[in-house]
Amino acid sequence: MSAPTTYAELKSAIADWGDRDDSNIDATAAECIALAEHRLQRELSSPEREATITLPTMAETIDLPQDLWAIRAAFLDGDPKTLLEPMTLADLRRTHAAAATGRPRHHAVSGEQLVLGPAPDSVYDLVLTYIRSIPALSGDNDTNWLLTDHPDLYLNGALVELFAKYRDSEGISLHEARLQAAIDSVNRSGRRRSQGAPPIRIRASQVV
Repeated sequence: MSAPTTYAELKSAIADWGDRDDSNIDATAAECIALAEHRLQRELSSPEREATITLPTMAETIDLPQDLWAIRAAFLDGDPKTLLEPMTLADLRRTHAAAATGRPRHHAVSGEQLVLGPAPDSVYDLVLTYIRSIPALSGDNDTNWLLTDHPDLYLNGALVELFAKYRDSEGISLHEARLQAAIDSVNRSGRRRSQGAPPIRIRASQVV
């Protein structure tokens, strides 16, 4: 059996590998795929997930990209380039007075927005390097880069969830080992391709 390349093929492979022919296997496979995606979002580091966008800004807050999962770095373009240091929103508020303006030096995440401190005193180009969310598979989104490049991650991740659902410890153990080996391999490859990259800062909602 060839590696699955579409959502429908992946669900069929899950049913085949799981040796399941019950009437609701399609819905069960879809549920297992979704659960596997949530895990892969948390554990997978891959160069394909990295993106860079330039956001012109003249306000204290900037809308974050909808597909943002984690911020890797943010800096102001120009001469000189200014790397913005991350802070919690509470620390940013304590460091920069509400009415203060200037060349931003810090940033914090608040919900769906990036907050700058101090607020910009002019128009700046903010360059944001970030980790993208993995696009979820569905009937309307039949494939994505992860399924194309690493179908074994999807299949073994979903099978772990399937065997957990049916309390099959042998199946869980087998596919958990395969999944973890594949995740480790992809992450090691990613680190080799991006040596020296700063640590990922996970996006988190904070309210003050």
